[in-house]
Amino acid sequence: MLTARSTLTREQIIEDALSRGRSLAWQEKWVAGVLEGIEAADKGDFATEEEIASVLNKYGQA
Repeated sequence: MLTARSTLTREQIIEDALSRGRSLAWQEKWVAGVLEGIEAADKGDFATEEEIASVLNKYGQA
């Protein structure tokens, strides 16, 4: 549940979803992805400089 993994209240989560046009399912998936990324980082699993350069070249630098 989003509220268990967020600093936001249930009402804030719903308000955010409605104001940004994103479903609660989308938000749940996003939070799960962030948590997976944090877990990977905690294990030292980072992208190499070559992998980062590849993505930047593919999508263009911001």
